[in-house]
Amino acid sequence: MAEPRRMIDAMRFIGGANMPSPSTGRLNATRPFGVLTVESGRLGLRVRFVRPLAKLFGVTPLECSAQDLADVFPCRGVFGTPGVGFRTKDGRHFYFWTGQIQAVLEVCRQQGFRVSTEEQQVTYNS
Repeated sequence: MAEPRRMIDAMRFIGGANMPSPSTGRLNATRPFGVLTVESGRLGLRVRFVRPLAKLFGVTPLECSAQDLADVFPCRGVFGTPGVGFRTKDGRHFYFWTGQIQAVLEVCRQQGFRVSTEEQQVTYNS
């Protein structure tokens, strides 16, 4: 008999991040500057060490509950970079660049986020 899956309470992933910026359109941070946390039904994506720059460019970290996100999905960047996308209900897109796609999707699923297994194209217009 297969063992039941263990519920994951909290996870923190280090990778890259791409998020909307009112002044420049998008802010892209390479690994290891992107930090994704999933904990207690909440998800956070931020850029570390460059907070003054992020603030200067008007970048707001993604902080949300499962009700705030339309979906979480696997994606690939322009140069084939593997990642996970987050689409908010108001249509904004945030991306976390990581080689741990399945682990991120599983943690999000366990925390109650709507997760798609279908890889979606990256969109940088929002």
